[in-house]
Amino acid sequence: MKKEKKLGLTLLLAFGIGSMIGGGIFNSPTDLITKANPKAVLIAWGIGGTGVIFLALIFQLLANRRPELTGGIFTYAKEGFGEFMGFNSAWGYWLNALLGNVAMFILIFKTLNSLVGEMKPLVSFLMASALLWFIHFIQTRGCKSVGIINAIATAGKIVPLLLVIILGITIFKSQVFNVQNWKTVIVSTGDTATVASQVKGAMGTILWCFIGVEAATVLSERAKSQKIVGTATVLSLLVVLLINVLITVAAMGSIPAKVLASSQTPLADVLIRTSIGNIGAIIVKIGLIVALLGNLMSWIMLTAEIAYIAAKGGSMPKWFTKLNSHDAPVNALLITDLVTQIFIFSLFSPALQSAYNTVFLVATTCILVPYLFSSLYAFKVSMQDNLGIKDKIVSLLASVYSVYVIYAVGIKYLGAALIMYAIGVFVYLRARKEQNKPITSKEKISISIVSLLGVLMIVMIVTGKIQL
Repeated sequence: MKKEKKLGLTLLLAFGIGSMIGGGIFNSPTDLITKANPKAVLIAWGIGGTGVIFLALIFQLLANRRPELTGGIFTYAKEGFGEFMGFNSAWGYWLNALLGNVAMFILIFKTLNSLVGEMKPLVSFLMASALLWFIHFIQTRGCKSVGIINAIATAGKIVPLLLVIILGITIFKSQVFNVQNWKTVIVSTGDTATVASQVKGAMGTILWCFIGVEAATVLSERAKSQKIVGTATVLSLLVVLLINVLITVAAMGSIPAKVLASSQTPLADVLIRTSIGNIGAIIVKIGLIVALLGNLMSWIMLTAEIAYIAAKGGSMPKWFTKLNSHDAPVNALLITDLVTQIFIFSLFSPALQSAYNTVFLVATTCILVPYLFSSLYAFKVSMQDNLGIKDKIVSLLASVYSVYVIYAVGIKYLGAALIMYAIGVFVYLRARKEQNKPITSKEKISISIVSLLGVLMIVMIVTGKIQL
């Protein structure tokens, strides 16, 4: 088998930035303005950004203190809390990436509709399917080729974002940004809301813009060293945080809130108002499509990689461990893309914005469980290794942040996530059976709790008590 070249800091940094900068940042002004007024959004960025910095720091800590755990987010939970918790982290990460990919497909075709005119759902579905399997082919050529393609895509999508920031600031109007009664009424909808409730409402969207902060740790097995994994994680986060805040200020300071709330392509609408007009709008729409394609390259690979690593560790069926001559996990890629193909039927929905919101919030909820277990394990490591008070506090705050966002996103999305976690029980039981390993008493209790919660949520959705 041909030995694959290891990933260096440059490619890992581009991979981390590319994994985070996707549909979230391009659509975030519209998503956020319906939940909170501009000043409240800045507060939310401060809280959310700080929380994600805590997460980045714990991933850096774990990469440095436990370099032998080369599976990242999955192996942290497994090492700290046992096989079943490790599986749930792998399963939750896999679900998040899978649903995130679907959300990106939806946003690609929402953007194409605004660029070339409304396409028939069947045409969108067929085009999305062709795109999915083209990416699948690229993925089978190996991790290194995907890293290079993603680095190129990352460079391509930064350009329109910089245009929005630079030109958007030139048309910034303080009276547009500083809306009246911002502490009590959401100006875009007219709904009454406190600052705390506005910040809470914005948390899901803000975390969605940072999904991928752990991307470098997932590929740590393929990195040149664990030290550069931690460095790439923190640096990529700081870059993305700065870009997100500047994009928010540019959009919310140039487009009135009610207009921004109904925008299909908010960053394009910013550039339409600048000196470059419609040309700028076209550039940013193309940039969004490039961003999403780059993200799909990253996330489809990450999805397959986490299933492959979990299978190597015995927590998922061994069928996922098959590699081809390019060292690509072909079976993990195949099942990932087959399930994604099924979810792409959501492109037949006439309300693509609503479908996008639902899918990305469920995806965000799914990944919060792996984030929480990673944070708790970081605290455990800080105690075992007798680390300084700073590491212990950061680990605790990352845990608190993860729990807070689960609460902020809401019970209906938590319900959908719990159903998916319950389905994962069958996958875990299959893996344990393959290895002839018994289910421990603690695992039986945990499995029963997850299964019962899944059934309860199904009942609540069927009876209408929870509506997605």
